[in-house]
Amino acid sequence: MSSPNSSVFDLETPVLETPRLIMRPPHREDIEDLAFIGNNREIAEMTSRMPHPYSKDDALAFIESFENGRYEGCIYAITQTDSGRLIGMGAVENRERFGGLEIGYWLGKPYWGRGFATEAASALVDLAFRVTETDCVYAACRTNNPASRAVLRKQGFNFVGLDEMNSLAAGVVPIERHCLERDVWLDKKSEESKAVARK
Repeated sequence: MSSPNSSVFDLETPVLETPRLIMRPPHREDIEDLAFIGNNREIAEMTSRMPHPYSKDDALAFIESFENGRYEGCIYAITQTDSGRLIGMGAVENRERFGGLEIGYWLGKPYWGRGFATEAASALVDLAFRVTETDCVYAACRTNNPASRAVLRKQGFNFVGLDEMNSLAAGVVPIERHCLERDVWLDKKSEESKAVARK
C-alpha cells in the first residue's frame, strides 16, 4: 500500500461543492452557529475531540487551532448551498498510525437523516483520492452509530476491525475502523458516470 501524497496537506482546504452543500474552510463568523449545533451530547459522544457542553469558547478554540495550522489536513465547515447555514463539520486528515488518510464528519442534529452526511462523505473521499496517490482512505465510527456506518457503506467502505477511541465527552469507547480502496472508489465513480449518461 502506498503512502499518501503530501500535497493534500499543502492545500488550503479547497472549497468543495455537492448538489446541496458548499464545504469551505471554517472562519470566525461560524463561532456562534458552531457552538449552537455542536452543543449536543449525542454528537460529542461520537467524536474524539468535542467536549460537552460545547460553548462559544470551545468553538473559538477550534477555529484558532485551525487558523494556527494545528490540523494536518483539510478541515471543512459544511454549509447548505441555498442558505449558507452551517450544518456540520468535516475533514480529511493524516492518520499515519492507521496507514494514511482518514475522513471524518458530523452534522447538527436537525440535519440528520436527510442525506447530507452522504453528500459530505462522498466529497471528502473524492478529494482524498483525487489529490493523493493513496490506495486506501480510512474512516471510523462508534459501534453504536448505525447511521454513520450506513453512510460509509454507501461510499463502498469495508469493515477492517474493532478499536478504541478516547472521547472527551464519553471516555474510552469502542469503534469500528473501515477502509475504502481506490479501485472500489474508481468503480463507483464509473458507475455514477454511466448512470448520468443514461439520463
